[in-house]
Amino acid sequence: MKNERDHLITVLSASLEALRTTLPSNTEAVLHDLTQPEKSVISIVNGHISGRKIGDALLSGPDDDAGFLGLLDASQPVPTRVFSGYTTTTVAGTKLNSASTIYYSKSGSPLVAFCINVDIEAVVRLKRELDYLLPTPVETESADSIPRDIQDKSLDEVLAQYRPTGSESKTDFRKRVVSEIHAMGFFKIKGSVNHVARALGVTRYTIYNYLDKINDK
Repeated sequence: MKNERDHLITVLSASLEALRTTLPSNTEAVLHDLTQPEKSVISIVNGHISGRKIGDALLSGPDDDAGFLGLLDASQPVPTRVFSGYTTTTVAGTKLNSASTIYYSKSGSPLVAFCINVDIEAVVRLKRELDYLLPTPVETESADSIPRDIQDKSLDEVLAQYRPTGSESKTDFRKRVVSEIHAMGFFKIKGSVNHVARALGVTRYTIYNYLDKINDK
């Protein structure tokens, strides 16, 4: 079993070195020696993603790692098992898209794990920045797709009804306005994002940011 493990580590370590100069900084690759869980990390690229380093324990990684299922079920010996399409969370609370390949001995014991973790929050931030730089997409909603009860209302008339309460900060007031206008369906109207942004004294990027958070709830 030791020879099998050493061979896998040699081959996969070379692959990891090839990735070291090509992976983007939001993507972590980790090689684990599963026969030594107390110090399983034997090679890692972009360890800042999870905060790990060589020599760290297997359980020092992100929470909810579905790849660990490969350590629990070895009822049917296979050379490898792939676990993909799942989400994990770092100690700092960052969500990651994760995938793991578990390599087994001929007898079915887990030997080595090769794991990839992608910081998807970095991608979301980048998308928002690109949305801010790109022209406003042409909105194709027809009048029939806009709620009937707002078709005859002026967006300016609706915005004029809002006043900040005494306990609200400017940011809280803006978020409340965006949330309530979104609930009424006004953002289905072409040009409404720019219109609301001007009325509230912010950029359309800020409005998109508020809408993203509303849609994430």
